Amino acid sequence: MSSPFLGFDNTILTFQVADGTYSINAVGNRSLNYQPITIKSVLKPTTDYSTVSRYADEIQQFAGADGHAVLLEGYLVEPQVYPQGVKFLMEADIEITMAKGIPETGRFKLLPVVQSPYVVAMGIDAITPIRGIFRRN
Repeated sequence: MSSPFLGFDNTILTFQVADGTYSINAVGNRSLNYQPITIKSVLKPTTDYSTVSRYADEIQQFAGADGHAVLLEGYLVEPQVYPQGVKFLMEADIEITMAKGIPETGRFKLLPVVQSPYVVAMGIDAITPIRGIFRRN
């Protein structure tokens, strides 16, 4: 079954996830190899100010001294569940098209989000929520 949000996706997230292999650098040290994992989602700025205040410190820290950050929330489109290796608090490259159809790029920090107990009880598995902080480049 495809996502009910298919066609409405406005975000591409690219996470770098360890693939379990190593390479040897020029001085003989092992370094972990990573593979990109792409997630398409539909995200918008949150309108729930209690959520914003709950993450205020995290938003300010991620934005930095000169930055501006926005709390986004929405749903996964493709894949419909988080891929193996993608964990909460990971950072990803983001390309998002919000207002006026102009794409923006930056960094995205994936925040923990709990699925609604009602959705779980009903056995609905076509929607997975996503929440995170977007910092423009």
